[in-house]
Amino acid sequence: MSSGGIGVEFSLKNLPKMLPGLILCAVFGWMALQWDTSTHQWSREYKEADKLLKAVNAGTGVTSFAEYKQKIDDGFAKKTEAFAAAEAAYKAAVAKGEQAKEPKKPSKPLVLKEADFNQVVQAKTIPGRMSFGDTMISFQMTYVAVLLLVGMLIRNTVGLPDVFKAGTIAARPLIKPGIIILGAYYMWSDVLKVGVFGLILVIVFVMGTQLLISFWGRRAKVDSGLAGVMGAGVGVCGVSAAVAVAPVVNAKPRDFFYAIGTILLFGTVGLFTFPYIGKALDMSEPVFGAWVGTAILNTAQLVAAASWYGHESLLTANVINIVRVGFIPLIVLWAIYFYVVKPAVDAGHEGQKINVWEIVTSKFPIFVFGFFIMVTMNEMGMFTAQDRSILASNLLKLFFAIGFAGVGLNIAFDDLKKAGGSAFVIGVVSATLKAVLAAVAVVIIGADAFKVKG
Repeated sequence: MSSGGIGVEFSLKNLPKMLPGLILCAVFGWMALQWDTSTHQWSREYKEADKLLKAVNAGTGVTSFAEYKQKIDDGFAKKTEAFAAAEAAYKAAVAKGEQAKEPKKPSKPLVLKEADFNQVVQAKTIPGRMSFGDTMISFQMTYVAVLLLVGMLIRNTVGLPDVFKAGTIAARPLIKPGIIILGAYYMWSDVLKVGVFGLILVIVFVMGTQLLISFWGRRAKVDSGLAGVMGAGVGVCGVSAAVAVAPVVNAKPRDFFYAIGTILLFGTVGLFTFPYIGKALDMSEPVFGAWVGTAILNTAQLVAAASWYGHESLLTANVINIVRVGFIPLIVLWAIYFYVVKPAVDAGHEGQKINVWEIVTSKFPIFVFGFFIMVTMNEMGMFTAQDRSILASNLLKLFFAIGFAGVGLNIAFDDLKKAGGSAFVIGVVSATLKAVLAAVAVVIIGADAFKVKG
């Protein structure tokens, strides 16, 4: 999980330095959200137009716009009446203390514009913008993908002027308030349900990867500082775990950025390939979320891949990631033992004295507690469906858009090239092995075990 603000201190004093980059990310994020809104709308229109065109070709479709609109209005009216009856029955059952399933209010149906309707019926063709939008959505080209791809393209072609760099780095932590808001979609019962399997996945794959890299790195005579941050980053949750372990293993700046390069390289490849692998394997959204929550190393890239795949995927991935994040203190303790205490004991010297509590408390990601608070508030019934819709449509997407703009504009090929050598091989092989085995595991377990209803 990227700390986002490495080298940038958040203060009023540094605001002028950060402001140009933050404004750039805000504008870039706003443009991507407009893209997202338009392509999703065009995709919905395409599906409606395609259904209409098939009916027309079959000789069963309506021939006038007035008839078409009236038919849709009548269908929506019937659904609304049925909902009203079901809602009344639900309230009556609740009043009697009986268990009942709350009915879902029907959403307003999409009605094509008259000009589009006439083109479909008369010319028997679907407007180009609709086909384009549906194609973009089928390739998962949502605002997250646009921000990452275009941002990376800008950074590695025309480049990012120095005046914007501090602000784009400072924008990345804004992803974390978005994750906190996601808590409004969860119930503790769902978290616990997914958490049981998530805990198993974490123990087997995350801790297993950490142990594999630790022992493999020592056998390959990789410097303990580099092996320590590499194992934490690849084994647990990317940058934050590496940051937490770095002072324990006395990692040099070279070691830290070397490991981060490896983590970002694997995460970038996973970000742009996992959604297509998931589609090819016909993974449901909850199963894909469980997979990326276990396999992708960096929270920003994990959330990006899950968001790219779908909202249910994001909910599950975040729960699995929360379980994974909880292992940071244990990874710190493992690093203290394996890289500090054990070598000292083996050498016959007293182990180095380290304030474990101070390290754990200073490195544990605070935003996780915010997520827990939001889940608790939702469990207490403090968020309605409308509240969650407002949070998702406005705040969550806003934070994500600005944050991912910063992520995309900071993916530099030169930084990724820093990953290499035996440590790179160990990290990538271990991460790939974890990803493959985790994919097999989540598919076998199935979607029901990972579905978060919220």
